[in-house]
Amino acid sequence: MASRYRIRRHRRGKRLKKQKESWLQRWGSWIGKGILSLATVGSLIFLGFNAYLYFQQSGQLNVGEVRIMGCMNIAESELLDLAKVDFRSNLIHLDLHEVSRRLARHPNVRRDFSGKALIIEVQERVPRALILLDELYLMDSKGEIFKKADLKEKMDFPVLTGLNLAEWKRKEPWAMELLQEAVELLEEMEGRKIFTPREVSEIHLSKKRGLTLYTLKEGVPIRLGWGGYGEKLNRLEKVLPDLRNKLMKVEYLALNYSKKVVVKMKESEKENAPKS
Repeated sequence: MASRYRIRRHRRGKRLKKQKESWLQRWGSWIGKGILSLATVGSLIFLGFNAYLYFQQSGQLNVGEVRIMGCMNIAESELLDLAKVDFRSNLIHLDLHEVSRRLARHPNVRRDFSGKALIIEVQERVPRALILLDELYLMDSKGEIFKKADLKEKMDFPVLTGLNLAEWKRKEPWAMELLQEAVELLEEMEGRKIFTPREVSEIHLSKKRGLTLYTLKEGVPIRLGWGGYGEKLNRLEKVLPDLRNKLMKVEYLALNYSKKVVVKMKESEKENAPKS
């Protein structure tokens, strides 16, 4: 019995010894990996900091050139004056938010770095129409009014009428809707061969009647109403060739009826106008 007890005790001691050695090996492995990881991270931080100091003090990343791209109507010198980028400054220290703030008067400015050149790409607003409020303003393709019109510049655009400055400043929902309707109409007219925006002198915006065009030469009102401008213009273009020489005798055209064009002749005229 004593012999068996000694054997069991001896075996138990060997198991405990092995377990202890196994735990020590695991802890040693974990500690070793931790030290290695810390050393790696420390080395990377050290190298990164030294690289930052090098580029900060060297002239490798100094602004050597500023290029302005995408300008069509804005002078490059104007944007350079607004940006106020110091050619001696380092790209690391360049405050892009501050540059963007200075250029914020323009719609969009995208920045990109190429070597030692700071490239500023400008997306300009493209005028699509004039709008008469208290004065003439330019409106872009999104229906946004962005600046007063300069009468010295060539502006071959229709004039939007019917709104006043107070309504626009208050962003009256119906006024904003009418501006979007005008944008939709102008987009629909772009690319047409028979009736284009150049043949329109005025687009009147009415809260009750919607849109009414006025032809450039004869000043004939063309009542469009609301929406469906593509189909309405298609109807107009079917009868317009026959009416070209008679427009001076027409009081108005109405396209705000379903599937037809109503031609109202002036009272003094007895001629019949085509309907479709």
